[in-house]
Amino acid sequence: MAAAEAPAVGKQVLDTGWLAARSTEVALTGVELTTTHPRSSSAAAPWMHAAVPGTVLGTLLKNKLIPDPFYGLNNEAIIDIADSGREYYTFWFFTTFQCAPAGNQHVSLNFRAINYSAEVYINGHKEVLLKGMFRRHTLDITEVLHPDGSNLLAVLVHPPDHPGTIPPQGGQGGDHEIGKDVATQYVEGWDWMCPIRLLVIPVIIIMYPHHDTCYRNTGIWDEVSICVTGAVKITDPHLVSTFHDDFKRSYLHCALQLENKSSWLADCTLKIQVSAELEEDICLVEHLQSFAIINSSQFSS
Repeated sequence: MAAAEAPAVGKQVLDTGWLAARSTEVALTGVELTTTHPRSSSAAAPWMHAAVPGTVLGTLLKNKLIPDPFYGLNNEAIIDIADSGREYYTFWFFTTFQCAPAGNQHVSLNFRAINYSAEVYINGHKEVLLKGMFRRHTLDITEVLHPDGSNLLAVLVHPPDHPGTIPPQGGQGGDHEIGKDVATQYVEGWDWMCPIRLLVIPVIIIMYPHHDTCYRNTGIWDEVSICVTGAVKITDPHLVSTFHDDFKRSYLHCALQLENKSSWLADCTLKIQVSAELEEDICLVEHLQSFAIINSSQFSS
């Protein structure tokens, strides 16, 4: 098996080529899906083309398996998770990607948000993600990538642990069970929006088109990416500005983390450049500063 060409340093967003299937209709395990029985690119039943980032409802709507909930009382045809059970809205998501690091390169797999919990399988290796709708996840996958660059990724996504029920009259967060999870309570109704199954006023539908109530927003609802870096990785950059002298002068505070993925001490030079856009693609460099970092995991300036 020939080795693939080393990838360029940077981020690759994985937002195309995804397939999805209801977990109860898939007999294979995550290990099998990412080793001996991978999915082809075709969407043969029970698999379908998936919307990633997006929710389970978005994927079903994309494949015309449910009626558009924005029209009339179509949402009445969408079974609520309180009636179906969590398993009905537990879905597999599957895709492939090309990446084979070389030398001192490291690769991370990043999920900016999954609702609510998930198990990740990549080339037969399993990782259970921590629960939470708004939690970011970063996995170092350098050691499990295939030398030829062809990699298989499967994600089993579960709904919130306590999806709760929506009373006929709606109310603040339904029966409040979903409040036991780190998720959005308003999907079961709030004082500024009724549950979607009760919406009959077009103005409200236009203003608050939250049609994922029945599923409690289950899905890979934010960006998925892989990042290729060197031995030292910059994470969580944060720039805070304060203004003085009637906005004529500003002070910038930059905080970030440097993570050394290698097994040796790393001497680094960190460059921070601040620029202002003058017009179109012409920028003025206001400030450029370099710092020598020796064996450090955190840095702020």
